Amino acid sequence: MAGRYDDDDDWVGTPPEGRHSRDRAKPEFWWTQRPPQVAFAGVVVVVIVLAIVLALG
Repeated sequence: MAGRYDDDDDWVGTPPEGRHSRDRAKPEFWWTQRPPQVAFAGVVVVVIVLAIVLALG
C-alpha cells in the first residue's frame, strides 16, 4: 500500500464545484443541448434501415 496515491488528501481549499456567480452562469447552454433520447432514436432508425437494406439485398 505504500505506492497507493490518495487524491482526497491533497485538497488545500474549497473545491471549485458550484462556485460560479450568476453573471458567469449560462443556463441557455443547457437549454440548447439535445437530449440523449433523440440521439438514441436516430441510431435505432439507422440500424433498422440498415437491417432492411441488408435483408432485401
